[in-house]
Amino acid sequence: MNAMGPVDEILPLADGSLAVVRAVTPNDGPRLQAFVRGLSTRSRYFRFFAAVAALSTAQLERFLQIDPRRGMALVALSGPRQNARIIAEARCVVDEEALGAEFAIAVADEFQRKRLGTQLVRKLLAFATAKGVSRLFGEVLVDNHAMLALARRLGFRIGINISDPRTLVATILPSGR
Repeated sequence: MNAMGPVDEILPLADGSLAVVRAVTPNDGPRLQAFVRGLSTRSRYFRFFAAVAALSTAQLERFLQIDPRRGMALVALSGPRQNARIIAEARCVVDEEALGAEFAIAVADEFQRKRLGTQLVRKLLAFATAKGVSRLFGEVLVDNHAMLALARRLGFRIGINISDPRTLVATILPSGR
């Protein structure tokens, strides 16, 4: 275990396959870029709220440089260790006052509906709980029905985002606060 949580944890997926989950490393740049490029247009839009084809250099740097005191970023991998590809990424960042943590997640299209997203969000929730934040939240596009259903199954409350009518806000209070 490192400061960000478990490393090289094997997660069983609903179809019987396995994924390896670990913290993002600075060497993940090419794999992370390939992951984003491999997402469907719809999945990229749901993750970034815009029609992006790839991460900009600045975005990629932000995705790879995580302060473990304030955030956690995970990748799920599939395939042989040397050629493993990223099939999901999940992250959360604690705000300056440690009152809340915002999360985001993306799962490769062919690995959706296999409980990978659920397991990754649970890991983010555990991180937020350990950091003592009062709420974990994420913005979700109103037409991202799968993510809204996942959030509801995990106990998140879904509310209106008054600053962006395209999105709803999924919020949960860690440790039943």
